[in-house]
Amino acid sequence: MAVTSSAPISITDLVTEFGGSTPHALTEYYRGGSLVPNVTANNSVPTSGAISLTDFFGATNTVTWTTVVTVGVVTGLFTQSGFSSGIFGSLSDSTVDFLSGTPTVSRIEFASLGTTPVFFKINGSGNSGWTTIKIGSLTLNRTDATSFSSGLWSWTGQSNPFGSAGSETTVVLTQ
Repeated sequence: MAVTSSAPISITDLVTEFGGSTPHALTEYYRGGSLVPNVTANNSVPTSGAISLTDFFGATNTVTWTTVVTVGVVTGLFTQSGFSSGIFGSLSDSTVDFLSGTPTVSRIEFASLGTTPVFFKINGSGNSGWTTIKIGSLTLNRTDATSFSSGLWSWTGQSNPFGSAGSETTVVLTQ
C-alpha cells in the first residue's frame, strides 16, 4: 500500500507498512536498513541522522521495477510481439535493480501459438524475488506461470497485451 501522504501520521502507520520490533523507534526506519527499501518512492526518508514522521509521507514497502517496451513484431510460422533481446522491440530499462546480482530482462513477449502464451525471461534470476508482472493492463502472478525454466516464465491462454509495432507498453514488476 503506502504510508499516508498527509497529516495526521503516526508511528503506527510506519509499523503497518514496514513492520518492526517493539518498542518502536523512528531510528529503526532509516531508508536502506532492514525495514525500509532504498527505492525512489522512499527518497524523502533519510538513511541516517535526523528523522521525523513527516519524512515518511507516501513511503512504501512495495518495490517495483518499471520499463517501457517499444513493441516489435515478427511474423513467420506465428506472430511474436513485444520484446526479445537482439531480435525485436526494445526496453527503456532492462536491469531489474531489486533482484540480487541485478539481472537483465531479455524477453517480454506474446506469441500467437495454439496456446497463446506470454513469455517473460530474466537472465541470471531464479524462480523468486518478484510476485507479479503487469504488461499494459494484463497482470500475471509469478506463481500462476504454466512453466518456469532457467529464468523463463510462461503463461498460456492469454490475449496479446502489446499494441501494434512501434507502440509503447508499460511493464511493472513487483517484488
